[in-house]
Amino acid sequence: MPLITLLLAGWLASPQAVMIDRVRFLPDQPKPYLLRDWDATAKAANAIFFDLHRKGPYLPLVWLITGKHRTDKSTFGMPSYVGNESARGQTGEAICQLGAILGSSAAKLDGARGATDWLGMSTQFFNPKEGLVLNNVGAGTDTSFWYVLLPSLDYIQLSLSHPDWKQGKTTSRKIADTWARGIEELDGNFDHTAYNFRTKKPLDNKLWIEPDAAAGVAYLELSEGLRLNDVKYQQASERALRFLEHRTNNPTYEVLTPYGALSAAYLNAEKGENWDVKRFTNWCFEPTAPQRAGWGMVLGNWGGLDVGGLMGSVTDGGGYAFAMNTFLDAANVAPIARYDARFSRDIAKWILNLANSARLFYGDAVPSDHQSSAAWKGDPGHGLAYEGLRRSREGKSPYATGDAVQGSGAKTDIGLYGSGYVGLLAALVHPTNVPMILRIDLRATDFLPVKAFPTDLYWNPYREEKTVTLNLGRRAVRLYDAIRHRYLTQYPVSGSFALKLAGNQAAQIVQVTPSNWTSISGNVTRVAGIAIDYNNGSRSRPEHAAVVPRDQSVSVRMSRAVFNSVGHVEWDRIASDPIQLSGGEGSRMRATLRFAWDDRYAYFRVQQNAPSTETIQAPSREELALHWWDFEDVVISLDPGRGLTSVASVPGITLGWSSEGQNDLFLCPDLGAKDLEVQTSGTAKGSNREIEGRISWNALNRAFGYVASGERLPATGRKLGCQPLLVDGTFRRQAYIGGARYTKPSGYDQNSRTLVLVTADLGRAHAN
Repeated sequence: MPLITLLLAGWLASPQAVMIDRVRFLPDQPKPYLLRDWDATAKAANAIFFDLHRKGPYLPLVWLITGKHRTDKSTFGMPSYVGNESARGQTGEAICQLGAILGSSAAKLDGARGATDWLGMSTQFFNPKEGLVLNNVGAGTDTSFWYVLLPSLDYIQLSLSHPDWKQGKTTSRKIADTWARGIEELDGNFDHTAYNFRTKKPLDNKLWIEPDAAAGVAYLELSEGLRLNDVKYQQASERALRFLEHRTNNPTYEVLTPYGALSAAYLNAEKGENWDVKRFTNWCFEPTAPQRAGWGMVLGNWGGLDVGGLMGSVTDGGGYAFAMNTFLDAANVAPIARYDARFSRDIAKWILNLANSARLFYGDAVPSDHQSSAAWKGDPGHGLAYEGLRRSREGKSPYATGDAVQGSGAKTDIGLYGSGYVGLLAALVHPTNVPMILRIDLRATDFLPVKAFPTDLYWNPYREEKTVTLNLGRRAVRLYDAIRHRYLTQYPVSGSFALKLAGNQAAQIVQVTPSNWTSISGNVTRVAGIAIDYNNGSRSRPEHAAVVPRDQSVSVRMSRAVFNSVGHVEWDRIASDPIQLSGGEGSRMRATLRFAWDDRYAYFRVQQNAPSTETIQAPSREELALHWWDFEDVVISLDPGRGLTSVASVPGITLGWSSEGQNDLFLCPDLGAKDLEVQTSGTAKGSNREIEGRISWNALNRAFGYVASGERLPATGRKLGCQPLLVDGTFRRQAYIGGARYTKPSGYDQNSRTLVLVTADLGRAHAN
């Protein structure tokens, strides 16, 4: 023991490597920093969720149902939104109910839910004919992968967190058995929208696919394999992970990718396998998934408030983050740091920003005129979150809102289906005596049945050294730092301990029970058979080569501009190639898009060359900003990395058609009137409308986060992804190149277009 201790103590601190590329764009110190009391928020949410007798408009939010739903016991229901009164008396959605119970359990509030057996009643969502816990009582699997999988994942995590719950164990095993068969029947291929377990056939709606289902399946199979110590489930998990390992593009559709990244991290750590955890984890953050364009981690400052770290769309209206995605992603990504300490700093930085920004989902954190449902006063404890946070609405930024009032007829946009998961964040995040240095409990949301000592992650976002007081309690422990691979104390300590952190230093502190049984096997250091360090530096980890897909995109020349006497681009005199656009199935409209450039601006022109199916022009820039998807327009998304490089933003520029010659009819929160100038001409009647404009390179460089001279645009030969979307009067008639309504070209496939900046003197030669 002393020899091992001395060896460990002699090793130098590990470098603070960047493992999550997009996190580098987050500020070290978010401003303003206002950490919400997440423990109090979880308690307030728990109190209102499970109060059967609460009075007031749209209350109570939960009710018992005495009818028979495959059992003679009572069941219960909740609405997915406050004010969704059509759901009253019904069982509602599992992702709402199970999320509320899971969040409550993670925050250790089981005893505060009253005498009602909410946990036992949750089995109402198990469908024995399908062999799965599904989103609605009696539902089938012919819907969507994530709606089928998330309820089962919630249920399994509930079962894992309540090891004495016999029904939970039985049902979880049935879920794992069902999906083990499903993997075989799918032949390990998850490139579908769903899978129907009754017909044993995959479903494809021809609009999008949900390949991140493989990640969710990998987790549920792994968790059951660990619980039962049965290798067949681990083998099923690995087959699902192999589907992800062989992908060249991001599989993310909704919230399932982190489950796969966590599963892979565990298998590498405990089983000595070699999955590409860095790539899997980066997928959780990068807005590069073709089947969910712009879906990832939000960055930036909205209305003077840092919102970095939230999860959702970075392109919808300039940004639209969701509470459910934010809480679930935090819960499932954070434990990766325990299995691979190299992620510690980046995960801690992300959680710091997220824990600060997520307050903006709540009505008491934004002004009443910056939220859509301030009139409802039934939640004085503010335990319930809005469904999401938009970058702007009605000129207000940020704006707490949702899709319920406009879309489903609910009376508010306060989303219960996301609010329940707040207990996960409350379990994960704890303040310390130093502002902005959090204690992140890496075991709190890791439901995998793995033995571990208490393990907390700390990160110092300041440049100077800080001292954090650790409250260890009465029981003596030895403190081990799994990042620096050494004990911090020679002898056991208890009570308070002063942890010194240098500027930008992360520490992963394991509270080790004093023992003489320490062993090192390969990269793993164990005490009493329990791992305290999965990468102790004794062997170098194999690095995965970057996966670069074969480039099948079509190169499009973006020629240097030539101007006439009044300063307009003479498009007929330059060699810029046209990009042909259509609105897809059901659309008659066609348009041609071209680009040009000079040292200050990128120029574009869109020409209508076939009549629209239905003339629905935005009457004003304000209306376009409110609901651009209901008008005829063109969306230009520019991506300097073509789907691979992490960028601060991928600006989506929505350009509206006009028969009145309106100027500056565009939507792009990243670019202002000085950055983007737009003119329109022609008429819908003549089918000859045009949109012409220019974008400041300085503004684009700022939006992309480019500061280094080698990255900045423009430069001859530089490539710029452009995957435009034509909307022919409502989103039901819209399409990217290739005709897909929702699936954005990857940047590398045959439907992708890659702008190549060329000089005018290249003539008509094709640029590759």
